[in-house]
Order: sequence, then C-alpha cells, then structure tokens
Amino acid sequence: MKKLLLPLFSLFFFACVPSEEFKPAEANLRTLATYEKELANSSTKFALDLFAQLNDPEEPNQFYSPYSIHQALSMTMNGNEGEVLQEFVDLLRYEGMSLDDANRGSKELTEFLLQVDPKVKLAIANAIWYKQEYQVQVPFKDTAREYYNAEIAGLDMLNPNSVNIINNWIAQKTNNLIKDMLDEIPSNAVMYLVNAIYFKADWKYQFVASKTKKENFYPSPGNAVQVDMMDLDKPSAFRSYSGSGYHYFEIPYSTGQYAMGILYNQEGNLDQVSQYLNLGNLDMWRKDAQERNFILKMPKFKMKYKMANMKDDLIAMGLVRPFSFHPDNFTKLFSNPTDDLKISRVIHDAMIEVDEKGSEAAAATIVEVVVERTSAPPIPSVIVLDKPFIFFIQEKHSGAILFMGKLGDPSKL
Repeated sequence: MKKLLLPLFSLFFFACVPSEEFKPAEANLRTLATYEKELANSSTKFALDLFAQLNDPEEPNQFYSPYSIHQALSMTMNGNEGEVLQEFVDLLRYEGMSLDDANRGSKELTEFLLQVDPKVKLAIANAIWYKQEYQVQVPFKDTAREYYNAEIAGLDMLNPNSVNIINNWIAQKTNNLIKDMLDEIPSNAVMYLVNAIYFKADWKYQFVASKTKKENFYPSPGNAVQVDMMDLDKPSAFRSYSGSGYHYFEIPYSTGQYAMGILYNQEGNLDQVSQYLNLGNLDMWRKDAQERNFILKMPKFKMKYKMANMKDDLIAMGLVRPFSFHPDNFTKLFSNPTDDLKISRVIHDAMIEVDEKGSEAAAATIVEVVVERTSAPPIPSVIVLDKPFIFFIQEKHSGAILFMGKLGDPSKL
C-alpha cells in the first residue's frame, strides 16, 4: 500500500500544477515614449490619407499594408535634405517631429509591435540593395541599420539573377506569400529600398468550421453572390460603437492586443461610410467602444492585391519632386558623384487570407531609385457581413494600423 502513495501523490501534484501551454497569454505592455506615440499617430494618419487616395469605386476589393509603405518611404526619406526631405515629412505626417525622433520612433514602435503579443506571429524586415560600383554615404547606412535594422548589400544590377536575390528575400520574409514581386531591374537602377511584413494570428473567438456554408453576399442592393459565410455560432463579446449612418466594431485576435476593425453600414454603401473614416473618429471609436455580445457571421476570403507603381497616387498626396530627375534628390545617398536621381517606381504587393481560425497577411514595398542617363440603428443580436465593408488590422495600445482594405465583391477575388 505504501508503494502506491508516492505515485498517487506525484500524479495529484502534477495534475494541480498548471501546464505552461494552458496558461493564457498575456500582452507585453509598456508605456510608449512620446516619439513612439507620435510615430504611431503619424503612421495612422498616413494610413487614412492613403485609403482616401486609393479608394476606387471601380475596384470593389483592395488590400495593402500602409505600415509597410510608411516604413519603406521613411527609410528612403533619410537620403534627402532640404525641400525634398520636407516633402517626405509632409507625406508621412511627421510634422512637429525631428528626423531623429521619427527614425527612433520607427525603430522602437516596430520593436513594440513585434513583442506585444507572444501568440501573434509578426515579422517586419527591411533591406537595401545598391549598385555595387557605387559608395553609399556612411550616415545613411548607419541610420538604415540602427533604426530600420536594414540588411544592406551591393548588387550587380546588370546580372539577370539579381532580380531573384531581391524576390527570394521578400518571399522568405513573408513566409512565401509574396513571390516574384520584382519583374526586372532596369539598366539605370542604382538602389532598391524594401520593406516586408508578415502577420499571422488566431481569432480570440474562433469560428466553427462545420458551420461555414454558402450564403448570399450583396455587393449592391438586390445583387447577390455566393460566399463561404463563417458562423461564430454563439454570442461573444466585441468592442462596438454605433454612429449615425455607420457601425464600427473590433474582432479580437489572441490576447486582444491585435484586432480586425470593421466599419460598415446596413446599406453596404462604402462611399457613404468611408467619409466617417478619419483620425478623430477612429480615436473616438477606439476610446468609446463598449463591449456588446452578438453572434458574428462573416465571409471567409482570400485576397491578393498588387500596385505595380504607386507613383501617381504618391504624387497626388504631395510627394512630387522625388519622382522627377532633380539635382536636389537623394543628396545624402551616395558619396560618389552621380547624375540626377529619382524614384522610378514604388511597388506594393499584399495578400490576406481570413478563415475560421484567424488571419494570415503579408505585404512588401519596393522603392526603386534610378539615375538619369543621356542615353445608425442599434447593432442586432446577429451581425452578418453580407455587404461591402472596410477592414484593417490594428494594434490596440499604440493604435498602429498594419494592414487595410475593403471587401466589396468576393466573387471577383
């Protein structure tokens, strides 16, 4: 009998000790420095400006990472001075911030976002390739490495395999979701500044896969298409805000630090609802949202969206001179004498997959620099997202928006 006591005691003891894997994850929160808060604010302003610029009624489905674009252009900003630098500052909404604070904010906010939720897989990476015959100025290199953790390397721009070097790096950093992004390297290319971002997280409340079934989605009133509609099947708590003519709520991931924000109205009129999307309202929604219990149904979808060149959109947003050859462009980039430089392309590629378990998203931004050659009503107990809606993946503590898009017609994905 005595021989049984120790095994039984051991079994009882270990049964009472909570396993690490069953402990709920806790967010790694800390107080954000002033420049981190300012950076998050600037990044969010840029995200909303970008949505207003890119929102095209003719394109029902769009998706991109404003954070990736903001990072790539922030890194590029440091190659300039004077009036050209000011155009970057205005575009990226860094007004009132010093260049040092903007760079420091980019570094430390990114570190915070990477560490805040241990259950969310997030990777943000930067790289710079330059024409191997050129000499990059040391201060620019130091800034890119210190504040953007950028990998920097010379590249034989005339070697056809160099395209694969850049594309393989992007694929690796995005878990192979973004492939073959760069089509070619023109003969006058002198630098590529690249950002890649990858996100994967499980919903806090997961949808029941067996409940997913074909249901109607209405891109416009009376016009139905069939989608795989996911069903949470039981009421859960969502932070929610109802305004006059719109509804906002958050679908939490993991610990709730990251969430998918949803903005819509009962009519599915994105032109109408998008007018409410500004920083003041977003701050108010986040602050004043109340927990409400309802059953959520929403489409299961996969979206890929590429912008071959954001030049015209960025010019419309105020970044003008860097897209034309000018002696004032990129004066802080190279030590060796060069002809006039310009940005020829800003390429962006993104994808997202939303299913019963959670969301997986990735994006990359390429800045190509070349040298001139003379050669409402209250929220119902069941919410069904069966009409167009805007969505964005955001971090709660900083307010940073990592991804953003709209779903207007799933049948065209």
